[in-house]
Amino acid sequence: MAENGLKAQISAMMHKAARSIEAARALLKGGNADFSSSRSYYAVFYAIQALLLTRGLVYSKHAGVISGFSEHFIRPGDFPREYAKYISRLFRERHAGDYDFAHAITQEDAAEDLRIAIEMVASIEEYLSERHLLGN
Repeated sequence: MAENGLKAQISAMMHKAARSIEAARALLKGGNADFSSSRSYYAVFYAIQALLLTRGLVYSKHAGVISGFSEHFIRPGDFPREYAKYISRLFRERHAGDYDFAHAITQEDAAEDLRIAIEMVASIEEYLSERHLLGN
């Protein structure tokens, strides 16, 4: 993929991450904690996919995206180790919110998921921006 095409793709992915955060915020405000947690997870998921794309890495499964992020960005020290715990939490919450009818995500848990998503997406955006990897 040509450099401008790559930057455009990364920017589109980051825009989708930002839209997911806004959706998570609106869902949380509306009392839909489970759906809010799911959107928080997807915000980070899209941002991580954009990050991996900068190294030509594309994974077909969520677990691959998460492990690729740990291997290529957390282990080398580009992002804090706690981000591995954060993405694991978000993945669990998303799974519970989307598929578990017996376990409810609380408003407090969803609010924490949103906080984590905002922090991680902002951190990834800063990383990409500092390296001039975002398009216009």
